Amino acid sequence: MGVRTRTELSDRYLRRSIAVADSLLMNTPHPPRTLHASPTTRARERAGWSPPRQPSRSRARRRPRWYRRPSFWFGLLLVVVLIVLTIGGAVVYAVATVPLPSSLDTSPTVVLDVRGREIGELYVEATREDVDLDQIPEHTRQAVLAAEDAGFYEHPGVSVAGIVRAALRNIQSGEVRQGGSTISQQYVKSVTGDTEQTAMRKAREAVLAMKLEREVSKDQILEWYLNTIYFGRGAYGIQAASRAYFDKNVSKLTLAESALLAGFIPAPSASDPVEHPERAAERYGYVIDQLRAHEWISDAEAAELGANQPAVTPKAKRRSGTASFFMDMVEKELADRLGEDQAYRGLTVTTTLNLRMQRTAEKVYDQRFDQLRDDLRAQAGDNVEIPTGALVSLDPDNGAIRALVGGRNYARDQYNLATGGPDRLGRQPGSTFKPWALAAWIASGKSPESRFDGPSTITFSPEESGDPNGWEVSNYGGYGYGSTTLREATWKSINTVFAQVALDVGPEQIASLAEDAGITSRLDANPSIVLGAEEVTPLDLASAYNTLASGGVSRVPRTIAKVERDGDLLYKPRTHRRRVLDEDVAWTTVDVLRGVIDQGTGTAAQIGRPAAGKTGTTQNGADAWFAGFTPDLTTVTWMGYRDSNEAMPGAPTGGGFPAQLWAEYMTEALENTDPNDFPAPSGDFEVVGESAPAPTTAPEPQPEPNDEPTIDPQPSAPPPEPEPAPEPSLPAPQGDPPPDEPPPTVDEPGQPPPDQAGGQAGPPNPGRGAQAAPGDPAVEAADAPPPPADSA
Repeated sequence: MGVRTRTELSDRYLRRSIAVADSLLMNTPHPPRTLHASPTTRARERAGWSPPRQPSRSRARRRPRWYRRPSFWFGLLLVVVLIVLTIGGAVVYAVATVPLPSSLDTSPTVVLDVRGREIGELYVEATREDVDLDQIPEHTRQAVLAAEDAGFYEHPGVSVAGIVRAALRNIQSGEVRQGGSTISQQYVKSVTGDTEQTAMRKAREAVLAMKLEREVSKDQILEWYLNTIYFGRGAYGIQAASRAYFDKNVSKLTLAESALLAGFIPAPSASDPVEHPERAAERYGYVIDQLRAHEWISDAEAAELGANQPAVTPKAKRRSGTASFFMDMVEKELADRLGEDQAYRGLTVTTTLNLRMQRTAEKVYDQRFDQLRDDLRAQAGDNVEIPTGALVSLDPDNGAIRALVGGRNYARDQYNLATGGPDRLGRQPGSTFKPWALAAWIASGKSPESRFDGPSTITFSPEESGDPNGWEVSNYGGYGYGSTTLREATWKSINTVFAQVALDVGPEQIASLAEDAGITSRLDANPSIVLGAEEVTPLDLASAYNTLASGGVSRVPRTIAKVERDGDLLYKPRTHRRRVLDEDVAWTTVDVLRGVIDQGTGTAAQIGRPAAGKTGTTQNGADAWFAGFTPDLTTVTWMGYRDSNEAMPGAPTGGGFPAQLWAEYMTEALENTDPNDFPAPSGDFEVVGESAPAPTTAPEPQPEPNDEPTIDPQPSAPPPEPEPAPEPSLPAPQGDPPPDEPPPTVDEPGQPPPDQAGGQAGPPNPGRGAQAAPGDPAVEAADAPPPPADSA
């Protein structure tokens, strides 16, 4: 190879530059330079030949191969889904038969206890009765069409426009207010009973609806729909609904009554005017607006209808017998989990209830309250207001509800006092809330043997209490206790000691711990929370104490174990459990609470086996509680007035009637269970001395004489296990107040009666629904009655 001259090199680079410039001007890639090329290749280049163009690395990165693009795979997936749905729809269309109204199974749902014993049945209020379409008034048909599917006579069974319109309306309102299913789709769902929340179910439903439309006339579909759709109150079909709500034949329904019924269809139970008048009025107005929009009524008719919503008959009392309040809870859970219309469709529901324990609870409850009612009327006359009560019993192993009594007479009053009714309204728990301050103290590494000064009254500054007015707390009756341990203060329920504990650990910690343990009510983190200012339900309090009984593991209370239909499992709830307390902290707290029953304010709750608990009484005896447990069972008893915080006659306390009721029930409920002991705590905790703020000194006030009538019945011996029997008849709708028990004895001579759990000095209890702040009036009274008048 010869040596190139300078001229040859210059010519070569010149040609190369011209080629690059041409490629730029013509918007074509310039030929790449070939390094270390062979003589043949160089000759071809001089002749104008260039090798095939290779993509650059940057361009390769910008344009991945087609099979690597996400859009390709998304499109492929969409095609596969469409193919599968098409094939599946074709199979369903070819194989499935059109469901007939006779397929609707409204046989009673059987409810069993945890051991398979029948508790009762859930059944419809009005028997389903098919009627011909011409027997149903035209305005009734128009009201249903206006509410659910105004374009029913135009679409082929599935309305795309209706689905889009419903979606837009729901987005605008921020909630699900309108569904996109046609009447044909709703009929298919109602008769088949398929509640599976999947896209496949909706697709299958749509295919069956279109097949229905091809095989049956529109009028026939509407007739079947009106004879099977669920209207609430256990009423399937328009005829049953007419009888359940207006006690008349469907042919007699007015336009207003028809509009009201049509509004129930999307959510029947939530639209019942008796229980949910606002929702019923809203739905009624919606149907009238739709009737006017489709020109089925005039503006004048709409105005008149809107101003005159028809009244409905009271809801029928469908249950009497064992566990009626519990059966309501089962019915509600079925509606929430499976749909309202499924509760009466031939289900077999196994619950958590123990039928023997339930009958024991009802028997002991009725006997005690009946006796107290008679005693009160004998002493104070027939016009004395009679209190009522509740009892809840849970299994520490799994949170299962074993027994529940929600009131005196279900037939007269269906308000469940154990759960606080539909709105879950609670009552002030008094000293039964102190264990959460005790547990928070122990969890911080301090000992229950720490000593405190327990004066009759203690005053905290605004800086100490966080309240602009400061905080003053008093013991019941003005009793002072001097230096005492936190353990002894728990046994005697000394308010001034627990006020110091609350400020030390912080109200936020107490509230958080109580909520984690099982209190679902909203708790305000005020110092007065330690004295029971925040309201809770008996079920919530039982759930929280159940956490202590299980060694610090919280479990959500359960009513249903499983639901089956024809042997197929439809629903089985999961058991929710969460550790909220260190095991040793929990057992140390339990160890302290055992002393409440052994030698404190709850000696009336002794049952001859290891047990722990706490008494609670609010200001003026408006509420009285006992919350206690063994290793095998947790039970809470409460008494008070259903709708007010008025003082009960006889100034009952948690250590009196509620503790006695608890003991009688627990003795019999556990008679077939061998006694078990709680694990012994092993923690090594710090002992804290008296370091609380210095209290103000106040003269020791003398207890006021007790002018209220007192009752002192002898507690009955625990009865043997009862045989199955019908529910005893109850002459009164509510319970009676408890007896005024004498104060329990203590092992310290010269000390005042234990459980001097007074509240802060000030006006009476702020009342139900009020939230007490540190400077608010007292919320906690004695868990033992005051001394008799002759000792004052």
